[in-house]
Amino acid sequence: MSAFLAWLRHLPRSRPFLIDILLAAGSTVFLFLGVAPADDVWAYVLAALSGLPVVLRRRFPLTVMIVVGLAMGLYYALGYRAMLGQPGGLIALYTVVLSYPLGQALLIALASLAVYEAGIAIGDSPTIVGDTLLGLLQTMATIVVARSAKLRTRRISEIAEHAQQLERQAQLEAERAVVEERIRIARELHDVVSHHLSVIAVQANLASYVFDSAPETTRDALATITSTSTEALDELRRLLLVLRPPRKEPGDGVLRPQPGLADLPSLAARVREAGVPVRLRISGTPRTLPSGQQLCAYRVAQEALTNVIKHAGEAEADLTLAYHDDHLVLCVTDTGAVTVPARNPAGHGLIGMRERAGMYGGVLEIGTGSGKGFEIALTLPYPNTGRRTS
Repeated sequence: MSAFLAWLRHLPRSRPFLIDILLAAGSTVFLFLGVAPADDVWAYVLAALSGLPVVLRRRFPLTVMIVVGLAMGLYYALGYRAMLGQPGGLIALYTVVLSYPLGQALLIALASLAVYEAGIAIGDSPTIVGDTLLGLLQTMATIVVARSAKLRTRRISEIAEHAQQLERQAQLEAERAVVEERIRIARELHDVVSHHLSVIAVQANLASYVFDSAPETTRDALATITSTSTEALDELRRLLLVLRPPRKEPGDGVLRPQPGLADLPSLAARVREAGVPVRLRISGTPRTLPSGQQLCAYRVAQEALTNVIKHAGEAEADLTLAYHDDHLVLCVTDTGAVTVPARNPAGHGLIGMRERAGMYGGVLEIGTGSGKGFEIALTLPYPNTGRRTS
């Protein structure tokens, strides 16, 4: 039973022409039953003309209104009476109000009323006052019902359009988030590939140079290449899994967490193995920072030390991390010669890091240090939830 009721509710939208056929047939039968006198064939012909055109009301609302109105006017002018009313005319008027602006619909309704009044006046109806009042009330009620239905349909349409706009906006936000995430991953890939390959290249050149004269140094360089390449592969695998989530299968390894401030000593050790002396100094009371801020600081240090390896030549580097009351400062300085164009001394990597620092309210400063090399300083404010560690 519930399925049948649901089918009936959706029938007007799914089978509109079938609904119009049923309305036309019902109106015609209703008029036939109310025909007086019942022995005149023209009364049935005019009754049919007042009901059957309703089947075309959606395609030709004004034409149907005119045909039905004239048929009803002639029906009354010839002295016939519709004892049960004229549903065909009301249905046609309802469709006109739905299809036309209110002003035009009112003019059409007035014209229909005028034809109706002329018909009952010519037909010398014995109840002309009652028929006039009934026709006026039916017309007004039809206009009110049709107007309410039109406003409701318009409101539903506006709600549906607003929902579609929200859906499109949500889709655009999702696409924008995907683009931003891909940009972030691209920067991560740049940091990983640039740093680790620079270390590998330096160690490979060193191993090739001392292969025959210093076997122990060659073995150390090859060990550094092995550990650095393994770490690079691990980080690349982690980033690529973000782009394509892995299937959960037995035996899958646990991914390493993203690097942070606690990994700065191992970073400095790797750079020392690459041939650049690095002094790491940490001052102040350490703070617990969000992983995003820690990753930002780590990547700045990594990119700055990578630039030292690639561009500074025979140089030494200082990596300092200072915890202040409301912010931390990470600074990398070197004593190498300036070999990178001054307009872009840090390359694309630190430009990306500057944008990343801005996301956390930080500032990245790049310039010439007190010696002849570069100084790169990152200032990051603590978040409100930052707290001191014991």
